[in-house]
Amino acid sequence: MTRPTDAIVIGFTKNAELCRRAFEPLLDLRQQGVLRDVHYVTWDSAEIDEFVAPVNALGGVRIARVPQPVASGNRNQRGIVYQTRNLEAAFARVAEPDALLVKLRPDYIFRTGFLKTKLQGFDRLCARSAAMTIHDVTLTPSPFERKIWIAWADANQPFFHDDAAFIGLKSDLLKLTGDDVESRLPLLEDLSCGSLVHVLRYAPAFLPLYPMFGRYIAEYGGFINDMAYRGKLMSALLADNFFWHLLVAHAWILYTSFHIDCGRPGDIAFYPNTINAGANWTDLSSIKLAPPFDRVDEWRQRTKAGSEVLPALTRIYGRLMDDAWPRALFTREMTDLPAATIAALMRGVSLYRTGCLSRIEDAFYSKLASFRREHQQERKAA
Repeated sequence: MTRPTDAIVIGFTKNAELCRRAFEPLLDLRQQGVLRDVHYVTWDSAEIDEFVAPVNALGGVRIARVPQPVASGNRNQRGIVYQTRNLEAAFARVAEPDALLVKLRPDYIFRTGFLKTKLQGFDRLCARSAAMTIHDVTLTPSPFERKIWIAWADANQPFFHDDAAFIGLKSDLLKLTGDDVESRLPLLEDLSCGSLVHVLRYAPAFLPLYPMFGRYIAEYGGFINDMAYRGKLMSALLADNFFWHLLVAHAWILYTSFHIDCGRPGDIAFYPNTINAGANWTDLSSIKLAPPFDRVDEWRQRTKAGSEVLPALTRIYGRLMDDAWPRALFTREMTDLPAATIAALMRGVSLYRTGCLSRIEDAFYSKLASFRREHQQERKAA
């Protein structure tokens, strides 16, 4: 199928060479006819003029400077408002709802061949997964017309997915820019739960279909970004029945709604400010590559997807580099999780609205809150 295909780049980077490298494959694919247009949308603030100048020098890029929205609060609260409103402004540059879009940032670099494969093979790689019955249980189909490509997702942290770049139909990607973003800002007051920014990008599109994730978002405070804490937390959570229902529901969402593929090492490079706060931005060699792009093969191999479920879940973070884990969970026999157990969990998810999981749900969130309180007390005592 031939469809209009555009790139949209939002935000800015402080390194001119990094910016050039991010746009280079896009302009190459535009020259080849794979991309129709390359749009760059960022704020009209004078203080970022020097960072926009390298894009002006490239040629072939449609540049739009838009008013910066008013945002307050901490960096995560301001950031999600800026990102969402910038996305909306960028999507507005493309008229067709069925247009195929690759969204990225000027600190995110695709290998040209990798991106070309994803765009040209989109209708095959991201084909819609129809409602399916697995183990005699039918779960809700995807809310998307096609799957959305993402570089990575977490198996043990629902909706913690890469949101620096994604590929999908405009009509589907619009579902990632909920109008009520400001109403969710109080959830982001706790800076120790920074991954919630990612969760709030993806989860709202699924809440009408999976109301069990509403409380997960509301009580996200137990998922602290602290390695020692998460090491203890994951051991406790994997012994919890309700958490397994969340994991299986999320695995189904990954299976039916997302095409996960980080490619080979070097296919994607990402240099965000968050891990380069002290870097010398005039020297590209001093800027660090963000995880998990620095260890793609290691993450993939340690998942042991295909026959086992637990290796991806027992890690502090359960990064998935491809589709193998969720696909295998629903289509193959797992040596460490019997089909009968998967079926029982799926059945519980399908019946959630009946209140059949209420008791174990309450117990789970009580346990999560206690775990957080104990952590806080230990830190005070230290």
